[in-house]
Amino acid sequence: MRTYTVVLSPDHEQGGYSVSVPALPGAVSDGRTRDEALSNIKESMEGWLEVAIESAWDAQAETPELILADIAFTFSWRQEEGWPLLVETAQVCVDVPVPAR
Repeated sequence: MRTYTVVLSPDHEQGGYSVSVPALPGAVSDGRTRDEALSNIKESMEGWLEVAIESAWDAQAETPELILADIAFTFSWRQEEGWPLLVETAQVCVDVPVPAR
């Protein structure tokens, strides 16, 4: 089991949430509700980790700076769109696949 910080951004126009994982570049998802978004990102994270093991990639080290950079990026585009500067972080636990030998 591994725990990652995710960044949830509520959609000001259509409702729902988008969510990203700073330590897993490209692992993004969304959902109509917070719970659905968290469930969907968990699936995305598990897929990211499976591909990472097959391709010998590694997740970035999760640091406060990495998380803050993701939040700053999210704030930047929310500000450009005129949306409230509102994000939330959460912790998501995923099973880390064991590499095949």
